[in-house]
Amino acid sequence: MNELLEKARQMYPIGTKIKSVFNDSEHTLTGEYILCNNNIQSINQNGLQCNIYDKEKNKWAEIVEEETMTQQEFNSLRVGDFIGQYEILHKYKEFLIVRCEDGHDLFDLNKINKLGLKVQPKTFMGLEVKKYDYVPCELGGNSLAYLVEVRSDDVLVKTFKDNQGLNHVPSSIRIL
Repeated sequence: MNELLEKARQMYPIGTKIKSVFNDSEHTLTGEYILCNNNIQSINQNGLQCNIYDKEKNKWAEIVEEETMTQQEFNSLRVGDFIGQYEILHKYKEFLIVRCEDGHDLFDLNKINKLGLKVQPKTFMGLEVKKYDYVPCELGGNSLAYLVEVRSDDVLVKTFKDNQGLNHVPSSIRIL
């Protein structure tokens, strides 16, 4: 089993995005690898355990490849958008001037792809993408929950302050 743990560490370094061994749910690995019931697990972005290897099925989790920016996504960029931590200050044809730690930099599509940067939306469903401090909210017009985090493509909510988090894409969300 030590060989399997070592293989898991090599194949799935921290930060790897995977699809669960059991279903299509996606997880980003953030923690140490452990052996549990002959399966190998790690900790995901929500602090929960997720299976990387199922011994009974002899199946490893699928690694989700991050797509690089395509030409169409590059064309839709606007001044004020963010690519990674870089804010777009000016756009001219196929070049962007972005704000970085040293002042300004010039990016083009090749440089963005070489650095592996992605567009980071500022909002999701009208809410700022960031962590929240258990803010009461209404989901789908009829469910109450606590908002923990808004991400680029879903929200993390809890129905009670002490229970497990739920990744959710609601039909609507309203801060109370």
